Amino acid sequence: MNFLIHIGEKINPFQSIIVLFIVIFILAFFAISRSRAIRKYLMALVLVSFIIAFFVNIYIYISDGDVSNYLISFGIIQVIESCIMIFSAINLLFFIYLYHKDNENFIKILILLTFSLVCCLFIIISRNFLLIFTSFSLFILTIFQMVSILNLKVYKISPYIVEYFLRGILTVILFLSGFSLFFGATSSKDFNQILKLEYIENPLVIMGLVVFGVALYQYLFLFPFQGPYMKLMKRSDSVARAVIWFLYFPAGILVLLKISVLYNYFLEKNNVFPSAILIVTTFICLIAGNTGAIKTKSIRRIMSFLYLSFTGLFLLNISMFSTGIISMVSMNWFNFMDISLMMASFMPLYLVFSNIEKNTAADHIDSIRGLGRLNKYIGVNLVIIFLSWAGIIYYVKPFLKYFNIKDFLHMGALNLIMFAIVLAALVFFFLNIFRIIFQIFKRPAVESAQKIVFSRFLYVYTTFYSFIIIIAAVLCFLRIINIDIPFLNFEIIDFNF
Repeated sequence: MNFLIHIGEKINPFQSIIVLFIVIFILAFFAISRSRAIRKYLMALVLVSFIIAFFVNIYIYISDGDVSNYLISFGIIQVIESCIMIFSAINLLFFIYLYHKDNENFIKILILLTFSLVCCLFIIISRNFLLIFTSFSLFILTIFQMVSILNLKVYKISPYIVEYFLRGILTVILFLSGFSLFFGATSSKDFNQILKLEYIENPLVIMGLVVFGVALYQYLFLFPFQGPYMKLMKRSDSVARAVIWFLYFPAGILVLLKISVLYNYFLEKNNVFPSAILIVTTFICLIAGNTGAIKTKSIRRIMSFLYLSFTGLFLLNISMFSTGIISMVSMNWFNFMDISLMMASFMPLYLVFSNIEKNTAADHIDSIRGLGRLNKYIGVNLVIIFLSWAGIIYYVKPFLKYFNIKDFLHMGALNLIMFAIVLAALVFFFLNIFRIIFQIFKRPAVESAQKIVFSRFLYVYTTFYSFIIIIAAVLCFLRIINIDIPFLNFEIIDFNF
């Protein structure tokens, strides 16, 4: 018994990763199998392993608390991030089974999905430069392989996949350069060590931060580098699109949050120059994403633009912190709120719109025209999910709390611009929401719209997310009107500014 306890202490907090590696080992034995029965059993095995990994992460933290050494750091932030990525992988698993269960490469796709999740978990808990770089490089390579396999039957898609993932390769090269600059300037191998050194303001460290900023900016295909992303989204297989949205992009956002500990050091000094750059970049991402969605009539492009716009919210959080409007703790909670809202809204929207495209063989906003009249249940669920985006109106609260109404016009140029950006983003967000909702409940142009068929799984799936959104909205409303819930600590939702 003592021996098992000793082993448990040695492998902590890698238990969930070990579970996933065992599943990969089992899957490898059946990689070329074409038996439907075996595929179903392996699908169930992978699903169970993801669920176990999800709860093991939580249990480890509750039982053992924070774990930190020269290689890894495992605390409450890492637990939340790990749970988000595992939950995302569970949803992707359902999408893969729904659309690719008859694919001859189905088991290989399961192996790649599980291994990419392993890489994500390593990225989250790593603090050593070499471990972060290795995990991130393997993650990009695995996603490239998975997207390529999912698109094998898509005509002439290869050039667009290569063009897309050349950006990923450039990110890896820039990361290697950034880590080299950090190590050359400080001889340190993790970000926390650099913060404790007296030469943190060494020009090489600052240059490394610039390199990392450029790497992540183009990794996330933020404006004006969105070309390869939009081309691939327009032509790609629907599940490959989901892999990029719910695995590739979130991993980049988590790396951004990991590196932001160094950016925060300089931003806390209220340096005008980096704050101004952040604000301009935020403005471009939010406005360009929303206006791009308004200009196009392709459902794929509309959702792709809106996804990029949501990504810009993370830059908005950093910008608000740089100008002193919110604290670092509040910025972290805003980040988690944004990524949760992104997942809870885009996942069911992706599944509904992919099903409509499959039924109508059309990628046009007119394909959803009258959907709410022909299928009221799905229409109501879509309205609930789209209205969840109204949650971003919460961004107005920090400004109202930070400034008195009497002193509103004396808030300063940067903060005034920040407030204008938030209001403009809200206006464009709501324009896109009401444009799509209006189209959903508009009178159908042709009777062929009635041919859209939704599976029972899709009904259950959209209902699940709508139910979660409604519960979250009710709880937030109760907190707003100062009704305390005895079984729930609302200090997380309220944010301590």
